[in-house]
Amino acid sequence: MIISYSNNFVVIRPPKTGSTSLLHYFLNSGLLNGKKDKHTMDGKGDVHVAFSELLRKGLVDKNTPCVSTIRNPLHRLSSAYYFLKHMSIKTNFAFLAPTEYTNPNAYIDAIKEGKDVLGIKPIATPQCDYFPDHAELFNTENLHEHASKYILEKGGSVEGRIEMRKNLDNNLDVFLAEITPDRKQNILDTYAKDFVLWEKAYAVYN
Repeated sequence: MIISYSNNFVVIRPPKTGSTSLLHYFLNSGLLNGKKDKHTMDGKGDVHVAFSELLRKGLVDKNTPCVSTIRNPLHRLSSAYYFLKHMSIKTNFAFLAPTEYTNPNAYIDAIKEGKDVLGIKPIATPQCDYFPDHAELFNTENLHEHASKYILEKGGSVEGRIEMRKNLDNNLDVFLAEITPDRKQNILDTYAKDFVLWEKAYAVYN
């Protein structure tokens, strides 16, 4: 999360959308004032706080310009599945029921049921719940193009392409092949607004 009072914008970070890369585009842009502006680094607070929560706390105005990342919901769920599965094995969480990550279908069921296990709830939340309707959205595939245009137009600088935390374990083809048709349809229905917003952002550069 970034709140730039000096340049009047907010950066909102829905989880598993490439938002860590977006954060670093702005940290390296020269647009942030260390004395006036606020930002939260990973592991040091609620990096995925919603715009509505910032508004509730009086940190932003309802019309404050906002940018955020947006990702194809199917791709996002796949990336999160393999990331969380890897983390559950790596960290050996005793409280994490292994059935949630046995296969993509069990994972999708856990999301649908709103199970309170590691990483499920933030991913279950639609991306559109994180940012306001007036937000300018940067699709993950063209994050560099979107971020560069926005930053340069504000007088900032972009040193080069940034790709942070790229999930090498993600196997989208396998994930999509294993999901049953009814579960895939449920995803399409549940995240219908996210799909529309992603397609609109994607169309800018494709």
